[in-house]
Amino acid sequence: MKMQKSQWHELCDRVMLALRPTQYPVAMKFIHTQEEFDAVNNVEYCSGKATACKVIGMAAHFVGTFGVTTEHFSSYSCATNNGCWPVLEQRFLDGGSVYTPPLAWHIEQKDAILHMAENVKMLPEVPYIGLICSNLSDCEVEEPDVIALQLPTQAAFYLLAGYVEADYQKIDFTFSGESNCSDTWMRTLKEGKIGLSLGCRGDRATGGLGYGEVRVTMTAEQLVKALDSIDKLTEVGTTYPFNPTCMLRSAFSE
Repeated sequence: MKMQKSQWHELCDRVMLALRPTQYPVAMKFIHTQEEFDAVNNVEYCSGKATACKVIGMAAHFVGTFGVTTEHFSSYSCATNNGCWPVLEQRFLDGGSVYTPPLAWHIEQKDAILHMAENVKMLPEVPYIGLICSNLSDCEVEEPDVIALQLPTQAAFYLLAGYVEADYQKIDFTFSGESNCSDTWMRTLKEGKIGLSLGCRGDRATGGLGYGEVRVTMTAEQLVKALDSIDKLTEVGTTYPFNPTCMLRSAFSE
């Protein structure tokens, strides 16, 4: 979906009003060429090393646009998992990033190998050279690939309930463990499916995902569909947030 900055701002306002998130939604754009990078205004880059989670977190917490390139990634594993480095190193396929201390997520290497094999399924055929994340309230990306939302669990429930309100189809989520990028923005990018992360170590440690929050990713079209249905649910009294005051709303009138 391609829109002007003012239109993205309006969509951001709809998200903030409907869901009361703790942070702003983020527009994500995966970049193939330097010309694409140059076409986006006001991109800030970390002076040191960064992760994809970090630039998402920066864009969610600050009204700005942040980028990461193959030169900026903090590790080959993060770059590869986010489609910005070809699968050239055998230690990636051998599960080194989830098998060796200090971040060993598998005790047996055979399980780490299976883990990486699943992550590879979400990678692009041609690697990107980086990605850009822009705060949706002042979005510098005209046509995002993915919208990433940082939500309290109850807000995520309401958003997804809105999505299935019309044209009902049950949503299935994958869980691959660390890193959840495979289950969220990479899945949305690759398959066009909604992604859900319970919050892996990377997203919480460098992305600023808070306790009790989850990460939801979807296309802009999917977000608009969900918000349109939330408007309908609000009209018939199925409102959010879910707390006792909602139950008392009918007792008040002009």
